[in-house]
Amino acid sequence: MEASTNPRSWGAWVVVLCAWLAPGLATANPPEAEDPSGLFRHRIERAGTLYESLEYEKALNWLTQAKQVASTTDEQVEVALYRGLVLADLGRRKQALEEFRTGLTLRPLAKLPVAAAPKVERDFESVRKQVQLKQGTESAKAAPVEAPPPVVEEPKAVAPVEKQADATPEPKPLPIHESKPGLRSRLGAAGSSLGKNVGSALGSALDTVMGPKDKPATPPPEQPEPTAAAKDEP
Repeated sequence: MEASTNPRSWGAWVVVLCAWLAPGLATANPPEAEDPSGLFRHRIERAGTLYESLEYEKALNWLTQAKQVASTTDEQVEVALYRGLVLADLGRRKQALEEFRTGLTLRPLAKLPVAAAPKVERDFESVRKQVQLKQGTESAKAAPVEAPPPVVEEPKAVAPVEKQADATPEPKPLPIHESKPGLRSRLGAAGSSLGKNVGSALGSALDTVMGPKDKPATPPPEQPEPTAAAKDEP
C-alpha cells in the first residue's frame, strides 16, 4: 500500500501514459488543422497522391473534404479542376464537365493541375471556349451603351467673290430722241451700198455665164450725109 501511494510512482505512471498517448494525439490533431489553408493543402496533396496511384475513389473522397475547407478563389478552382479529372477517369464525363465549368467560370484562363489524357484535354478546352463565349456575351449585354458625343459643325468659311477684271461692260442705251434718226440713216446707207454691190455682182455673173456672143451687135456710127456742094463736085 505504501508503494502505491508513493508520489514518485504516480509520476512515473503519468510519464508512461503521456508517451503512450502522444502519437495518437499528434495524428488526431495535425499541425495543418490549426490553419484552414494548411488543412486544405494537406487534403489536396493527399488526393493527388491517391490519384497518381490510380485510387480514384479514395482521391475523390479527399477532394470532397478539401472542397469543404476551400476558402479562396484559387483553392476553389484547384479542387474543382482536380475533381473534374478524377470524375473523367472514373467515366463520369457529364459530372466532370460540370466541375470543369465551375472552375473555369471562376478562372477562365486556369490550367489543369496535372497532365491528363488527350480526350480529357479536349473536353476541358471545349468547356473553356463555352465559358469565355458566355461571359463575353453577358459582358456585352451588361455594358452600358454610351451615347456618342454631339458633333459640332464648324461654320464654313465663305470665299470672297472676286470681281472679273475682263468683264465686258454693258452698252449704255442711247437716248430716245437720238436713236431713231441715227438708226434710220445707218439702215439707209447700208441698204444702198448693199443694192449696188448686189447689182454689180449679178452683172458680172451674167457676163460670165452668157459670154460676148449673146450681146446685141453695136450699130455702126451713122455717116453724115454729103452736102450740096459736095454733090456738085466731080
